[in-house]
Amino acid sequence: MLIRSTVLVVAGVLVLAGCGAGDSGAPVRGAAADAAFPVTVVHGQGEAVVPAAPRRVVVLGAGDAQIASALGAPVVGAVRNPASPDGSWRGVDPPLPAAVSTLDSLEPDLEAVAALRPDLILMTTAQPTFAAAYPRIAAIAPTVSYRTALLQDPGEDLTRMIGAALGRPEAAAELIARSDAQLARFRAELPAGRSYVFGQYVGGTAYLVTAADGPSVRFFDRIGLRLPPAVAALPPWQAGISQLPDEQLGLLDAADVALVGVPTGADGAALTARPLVARGPLVREGRLHLVSTDVAALLMTPNPASTPALIETLRPLLEAS
Repeated sequence: MLIRSTVLVVAGVLVLAGCGAGDSGAPVRGAAADAAFPVTVVHGQGEAVVPAAPRRVVVLGAGDAQIASALGAPVVGAVRNPASPDGSWRGVDPPLPAAVSTLDSLEPDLEAVAALRPDLILMTTAQPTFAAAYPRIAAIAPTVSYRTALLQDPGEDLTRMIGAALGRPEAAAELIARSDAQLARFRAELPAGRSYVFGQYVGGTAYLVTAADGPSVRFFDRIGLRLPPAVAALPPWQAGISQLPDEQLGLLDAADVALVGVPTGADGAALTARPLVARGPLVREGRLHLVSTDVAALLMTPNPASTPALIETLRPLLEAS
């Protein structure tokens, strides 16, 4: 049984409900261009009809909290990060008050959500348990779920959807443009032509994120890092995630830098003690970086609102490799 702080990231990394996304424009109907209401936002589980500018917003995913906060949404309730003492999520700027982050991040508490009297619920990056409970959640208030596939949508699409639902499409467009510029500058600072692997080591098993059209791989590509061909060619285990048996751990050395989420110190020690890892150049040259569950979650579902936190987190790791 995995510890609870582990399950959150494992759910994001391993229990994906499909991969791939459509065109870059979010499916929005109504007069969203001038922030007029009502606005109808079509998503992968239905549609949300928002009758008026939201005054009480509940966010059920880390990315939802990041984007909603960046767009100035009036957030009255948020899921709590179990790996953080104050329940906050990395990349939420401005931070949400601790009193707001009270909802369970894994198991939907519908009574607690309803008690917050939301007029808009955002769950575009919520865990699979929330997607399964969508009909009951949507009965509480207009609800915006993922666009095409659970935890696999481009962050730019989710930003447009949330911006439309909030009546702030121009602010969403500005956030995306600002992120694009930040990523372009960061890419220019990094050496060209490098490769990477990103995944998680949990309970004695390595899992690598390899979905070419998933948000994580697309993000790394934007800053000039690509999967080694041997890693990209690994057969998927579940929806864009490849499971790496012990006898194949040597494939990690095909990358210039490896970022591996480890929920506990014991997981990190177990990975670096594996013979194929311990004797490899990644460890010997300091290019294997064991990262926290917070960082792993950040890298799993990047979006324009989390770009500053991503750059701040990655800069020292990539400069050291």
